[in-house]
Amino acid sequence: MSGSIIKLSRNTENAPKSSVSTQSVAFSHYNNISAQLPVDPKTGEIVAGDVKEQAKQCLANIKAIVESIDHVMDDVVKINIFLKNISDIYAVDEVYATFFQSYFPTRTTVAVAALPISHALVQIDAVISNGEGTPSPSPSPSSIQKACDLIPPFSMRNHQSQNFLRDQTRVRVESNPAAAVPRSEQPGKIVRNTENAPKSSVSTQNVAFSHYSNISAQLPIDPKSGQMVAGGVKEQARQCLKNIKAILESIDVPFDDIVKINIFLRNLSDIQAVDEVYTTFFPDAGIARTSAYVPARTTVVASALPMDALVQIDVVVSHGDGTPPQAVEDRHGLIIRANNTEDAPKNSIHTQTVAFSHYNHITAQLPINPKSGQIVAGGVKEQAGQCLRNIKAIVESVDHVMDDLVKINIQLKNIEDIDAVNTIYTTFFNGDLPARTIVGVSAISMDALVQIDAVVSNGEGTPPK
Repeated sequence: MSGSIIKLSRNTENAPKSSVSTQSVAFSHYNNISAQLPVDPKTGEIVAGDVKEQAKQCLANIKAIVESIDHVMDDVVKINIFLKNISDIYAVDEVYATFFQSYFPTRTTVAVAALPISHALVQIDAVISNGEGTPSPSPSPSSIQKACDLIPPFSMRNHQSQNFLRDQTRVRVESNPAAAVPRSEQPGKIVRNTENAPKSSVSTQNVAFSHYSNISAQLPIDPKSGQMVAGGVKEQARQCLKNIKAILESIDVPFDDIVKINIFLRNLSDIQAVDEVYTTFFPDAGIARTSAYVPARTTVVASALPMDALVQIDVVVSHGDGTPPQAVEDRHGLIIRANNTEDAPKNSIHTQTVAFSHYNHITAQLPINPKSGQIVAGGVKEQAGQCLRNIKAIVESVDHVMDDLVKINIQLKNIEDIDAVNTIYTTFFNGDLPARTIVGVSAISMDALVQIDAVVSNGEGTPPK
């Protein structure tokens, strides 16, 4: 990996620590926050009370981590909420709204089969903007120098979004006078909604910062009626993707600028039906069809989704306006680099790794031996080892190492397998461990016991065209 930017891994005593993850891992203009359980950092125990008290503790832990690195909660650009019971979403929202002053981040909410601690009802992770960037290496760690300030994109097509931001901020200020100067209006971050996709009172459709836009999870809701579309999972998947496309078109970004897509399904058996629709959206443009470009992808089985939906989809999008370390350029000034290697399992429906600017997004890896195409023999340790070997092969194929990972997401068929997975997991890293999120799911493709995806720092960035 290039040494032009360094990864910063940090912990604070004011949030729960873990021997198998780091609370916050920053690289370039983003910080990745490990999933926080409702654990009191002073006692190490789950807080007493119902889901509202638990959600409050999760968010208090995130707030403590964010403040420990000189940021504020309004620097959060993306939140993922994992619930044991989807019906708890309304109680969680009551607490959630009190933690943000100027705008709500993009958000994905799902119910999962299990969480890492048996009595936990909720778990929350986050991605936050890192306004300073991360420092360049220096001879002494104590003499770290700040990267250049962020530059706001001043293109004409952003004027409407800036007007929206002021309007939205004014609404929030009326209910909270302390929000007079929101961090979201500082250079580089753009907060946007469109009438052509469903709006939410607790999330923003799109939050862009530096070279990425984060899109809130889209449910199969018709934005005109506000109701779920009629039909089965194919119709629902089509509506989710149509909503995403409407959001991207509203910010003048083509569909093929998606670098990572996450699909949440109620029933794993629906994946083939979803893929029938999915392949009509990718590739979208002529140049993407020529190269057969498809984004990195993860499919997660949820025990329940909001509004009793069968499918929900969120995406991460390249954002070429960007901010330094590259100079401000139009959205085609940077190159999306998609890469596959023979040393990891290939699939026509997704790319193993998609790099843009300072991040690589790795498709969820199953415990498949790439030579045989079959699940490896053995139990969860052997399967976890194969998932991680696949990730390692992908990472090394793009001239990186496992210690360049900034975030790991693990789905387990049996949450009790965490300890067994951890014994193999830690052997793949030599330095600070990445931020991490683990959930239990009811099913994984190919009847696997574990599935793992990752985000990797991309030290070289990607070159101008």
